[in-house]
Amino acid sequence: MSNDKPIGRVVATERNPTTTVGVRFWLESDVQLKPFDLVRLSPPEHEGEVGEFYAIINEIEQVSDVPSPLSSFISADFGDAAITPRMARITTTYADATVLFNTRDIEMPVPHESEVHWPDEAGVRKALGMEDYNRNTPAGYITMSGPGQKPMTIHVDMDADYLMGPEGGHLNISGISGLATKTSYAMFLLTAIQQMQETQWNEGNRASFVILNVKGTDLLHLHEEAPDLDKKTKEDWTKCGLIAGPLENVTYFYPYSDTGARVQTKLGTSAVEQNIRDKRAYRYYYDVAGALERLRLLVEDIDDPNQTLVSCADFAADRIDAHSPWSTFREQIRKWAAETPDKQIPVVSWRRFARLIGQRTRNPFFTEESRQGGAIRQVTLKEILNHLQPGQVVVVDIAQLPDYLQSFVVGDVIDIVRRAKVGDLPFDEDGREAEPPDLGTVILFADELNKFAPKRGQARSITRHLREISERGRSEGIILFGAEQFRTGVDDQVTGNSSTQVFGRTTAVEAAKDPEIRGLPGSQTQRVPFLRKGELLVSHTRFSAGTLKLRFPRNGYNTG
Repeated sequence: MSNDKPIGRVVATERNPTTTVGVRFWLESDVQLKPFDLVRLSPPEHEGEVGEFYAIINEIEQVSDVPSPLSSFISADFGDAAITPRMARITTTYADATVLFNTRDIEMPVPHESEVHWPDEAGVRKALGMEDYNRNTPAGYITMSGPGQKPMTIHVDMDADYLMGPEGGHLNISGISGLATKTSYAMFLLTAIQQMQETQWNEGNRASFVILNVKGTDLLHLHEEAPDLDKKTKEDWTKCGLIAGPLENVTYFYPYSDTGARVQTKLGTSAVEQNIRDKRAYRYYYDVAGALERLRLLVEDIDDPNQTLVSCADFAADRIDAHSPWSTFREQIRKWAAETPDKQIPVVSWRRFARLIGQRTRNPFFTEESRQGGAIRQVTLKEILNHLQPGQVVVVDIAQLPDYLQSFVVGDVIDIVRRAKVGDLPFDEDGREAEPPDLGTVILFADELNKFAPKRGQARSITRHLREISERGRSEGIILFGAEQFRTGVDDQVTGNSSTQVFGRTTAVEAAKDPEIRGLPGSQTQRVPFLRKGELLVSHTRFSAGTLKLRFPRNGYNTG
């Protein structure tokens, strides 16, 4: 037993007994705790060798012997708030906590009169189950109350086996926009994985990364160190066992354009050209062959109850020569709109299809390879497979594209990666089956997940792809890190299969609607709308506490 001074004692009453999972204790008057703090509970010596318990605070309350508000009102001279009440009242503060761990693996209620103590870092990490991980992955740190009101900082790890396979997989992050929390936390985790697999983990089951940039330029500077990387930020990274800095081995893919900088991106022209010169970036485009493989993605977002537009797309994909130029492709579509080649598809549908395809393939990245293709690094997106060895990062920029083309590219990227992972690759020019590349586990990060896998509306092929990744991606070696403002707007199968759930600040209405948030223990549901910047509630399969409130360092890369 420890001889440090206790800060409170467990109380088991007739109305509120201690249980194998719940405990209540009162606190000394000068002790301050807060929800999510951990404490150590030492049973009285007469209880025998039952070990020590660790518990996490759910809620803290203060109670007095005042029977009703009216009694307090009368004591204050019938409502004079400025005077001191004549009668002193007995008050105490007590906390409700959830029992996490017993040092002797005993599952019995915490005994009455057990002493409450401050824990140490080693005890907290063991109580949270982190000593049994196979591959520790820094997830942030918790700041707890401590002796003398001095806060304790304890770094927290996830288990990579349950974050990116083989035991579990997938991560979902939700929270309102404007706090730079969702994307920042995802990039922190990717940086942690990249650093840990290079320095700490054994060979095998290492990861490569595909990042879809759907907005702004935040993710277009991942290789650049943050210009304001101060001492505190570096110390925060050190707390997590990491080195502050940018991601390494990053390759960018910008949508091709035949005018101006030959690229469609929110990144400045000079930065694009510099990345091209440094052989850090490519311009991706779609020839007819590439577009035919995904043609139905261009019309799946349109209201089409009878699926006639999809039928037109499938008909065209089967009959148009993949080696045709775009002029021939468009001319053939126009002929079919006039002649109606498939009588099972109404002429009005063919005309609608021709109008949509004509409009949606006007983007400059639907083109043939330029004569300067090699010099300007113009490639199809299949080139990403050459940059997905373990430890490498591919960023596909789609921020400047309209929504229907964003979905088109995302569907293409997912299909390319899935085919490579299962060995479904095209034959080479000599008729030999292509050798599957060593991609490692592929972690795919997609923000605004509600755009690609919406909960409502007709399920599109991209939604089905994401469902299959969430259901079977772990066995295929593809892990989805998804983010969105509101989880309730995303397909339930996509979010529900994530073994790690992260909640940033959201609205009270969303917190009330989201069953995952409503299912948080204690009063945690009520705290979600009041989380601050840099604070997250993280639920990871291997946390014995279920959910922890974590902080994480500012990113070490340049956010633009």
